[in-house]
Amino acid sequence: MSWLTILSASFLVAGNLLGIGILALPIKVGLSGFLPSIFDILLICLVMLLSAFIIVMRLSKEKKNFDIPSFFNQELGTIGYWIAIICNLILLYGVLVAYLSVISSIIITFLPPQIPHVFITFGYFLFVTSLIMFGRRVLRGGNTVLLIAIFICFLILIKSGMADFKPHLLTYTDWKYIPLGLPVAVSAFHFHNIIPTVFNYVKHDVKAVRKVISIGVGIGLIMNLIWTSVVLGSLLPSAGINSILFTFEHGLPATIPMAHLLHSGIFTTAGLIFAFLAVTASYVANGTGLFGFIKDMTFTYFRTENKLLIGCLAFILPLIITVVYPQIFLSAVDIVGGIGETVLFAILPGIILLRINKGRILILSFIGYSMFIIGSFIFLFILGQKLDLIHLAPMLH
Repeated sequence: MSWLTILSASFLVAGNLLGIGILALPIKVGLSGFLPSIFDILLICLVMLLSAFIIVMRLSKEKKNFDIPSFFNQELGTIGYWIAIICNLILLYGVLVAYLSVISSIIITFLPPQIPHVFITFGYFLFVTSLIMFGRRVLRGGNTVLLIAIFICFLILIKSGMADFKPHLLTYTDWKYIPLGLPVAVSAFHFHNIIPTVFNYVKHDVKAVRKVISIGVGIGLIMNLIWTSVVLGSLLPSAGINSILFTFEHGLPATIPMAHLLHSGIFTTAGLIFAFLAVTASYVANGTGLFGFIKDMTFTYFRTENKLLIGCLAFILPLIITVVYPQIFLSAVDIVGGIGETVLFAILPGIILLRINKGRILILSFIGYSMFIIGSFIFLFILGQKLDLIHLAPMLH
């Protein structure tokens, strides 16, 4: 397999790591400080990389599409199938809510204050939903250009974001808040739905797939580490409206306080374009997945393929939630990463590895148990937070 093929596929993986995760990551991990943030990022990167290797190991050459419920049904039976269905719905509905919330929050900062938030949300909803229903071919045809534009905007964000970098801010630490960053780190390293695309691209060469994933995730890791370092070295931990804490309390992405702090037209424009392109591409991809998933479910259980009904079932709920809770971005990412993605890509792959290994190879048993324990901790922590059983969050005074 040529290195050109491997590198091009690796950038496809890396491109899928540029989305809501990277917009939310510095704020959630930043609550604990720089060193704990590095721990969060490295730990979750390793878990998500290992889960991808497990999926590759079990992926059949005949599988052209990665159907999550069917995959876990094949590996774990009926229980795995229904758990995967529930978690997949949480993941897909949750990311659409997060996308609508974050893009509305970013766009509204550039508009007069008298324009209601709901108008922005509804306008963007109509735009991206129309793309899903009628314009997917246009977007698919420009995927490469879109990916290049997203990478360029990200590089501009890093370069211009260094203008007010203060290294001493990286010395702040508060280790007790380290669990808060784990769910969003899971979202920042989620790319697993494109594994079959990569698998087919390298002609089912498992060794090449592992190289592609390793390089792609490595690029994503470097991007996340650099971006997190820039943000945490620029924003104060808790003092003022441009602090990490204020941004966390108001459910905003990292680009908004950075734009306010820097007063840089270059950073602000690059941040807006980056967010718009990355969120739109991801919304269309995940929205298409949700539409297809709902279509399969309605046909299986209700024998209908009515496009309007399927569209309403898929897209109206995220719109309602975002309109009612416009600052739900960080909370939605918590639920997506801490419940949907953690179960699908940490807990269940850990169980699969333990089942196929059966204790024969000690290191594989250790990896399987570690993934299960780490995933279970994240899942229970987020569940406890959302049920108001766990109270761990700094507060503005």
